[in-house]
Amino acid sequence: MTTAFIIPTFNRRETVFSALKSVFELLPPEHIVIVVDSGSSDGTSEMVKKQFPQVLLIQGKASMWWAAATNLGIRKARELGCTHVLNYNDDNIATPGLFCALADAARLYPGSIVGAVSCYLDRPDMVFFAGRKRAKRTDRFYYLDHDVPFSSLPKGAREVDLLNGMCTLFPMSVMATVSLFDESAFPHLFADDDLALRAVKAGYSLRVALDAVVLNDHKKTGINPYDRRLEPIGLWELLFSRRSAFQITRRSRFLWRHRRSLWYFFKTWFYDYVRMFTLILARWVLPTSAFRWFGKKWAQRLNRS
Repeated sequence: MTTAFIIPTFNRRETVFSALKSVFELLPPEHIVIVVDSGSSDGTSEMVKKQFPQVLLIQGKASMWWAAATNLGIRKARELGCTHVLNYNDDNIATPGLFCALADAARLYPGSIVGAVSCYLDRPDMVFFAGRKRAKRTDRFYYLDHDVPFSSLPKGAREVDLLNGMCTLFPMSVMATVSLFDESAFPHLFADDDLALRAVKAGYSLRVALDAVVLNDHKKTGINPYDRRLEPIGLWELLFSRRSAFQITRRSRFLWRHRRSLWYFFKTWFYDYVRMFTLILARWVLPTSAFRWFGKKWAQRLNRS
């Protein structure tokens, strides 16, 4: 099993330095690390060449976003004969046992795409991603075990309905079966969700290796209304930036492509944006403790629905 780590980056020299340092402290043998630099102007490429000469550095274009840069790395990994690809964010920090746990789960479930548990970089004992499930009565995907202590998670690997691309191990056969990330429809966010759901339709399963933990600086990953109060410019970016999960064009396209019915599409679209504006208002009105309490109660309701 030869795995290529694909790490796209753009103008985040210090961030990718920390990511690579932690990777090489724990890297298993016979693995390849590919960094795709999408035209950085802050000396990222020079740093990688100097500090990590063992990295296979690919120069992309400044016009590339996450999906196109990742696809460039995957094509190179395929040329090199790699059996697996690990999508890896440049704002991740690896923890001991991460890569071995992912590999073990991949061997145990060969027809699966396997993701890691993501914990907060500034709160390494707290989970912010451990897989997503689809609510039974809507098309919405909700987070499992969000903001709970990592110690409370079960062991082993759980099957889920959706993964992210933060630290996710793909068999190379997935790319041959369903193609690469759709960089045209989803140049940044939703590209990972879209590929995962296309793979499920092709017969693959999605699992989270609950013993595999990566720490992520979530404040550097996208724009969302969950962890801070948004000013008017923040609301504008939330609706129109490619870095936002609520960007109207891309979110609508994603919901339409993976709809269960026309009714569910309209219902989910309307609900998502009502919920988003409610969250923004709640952030302004409620104390942080009350906001988090209501969030946990809502998550419990989704688990029962």
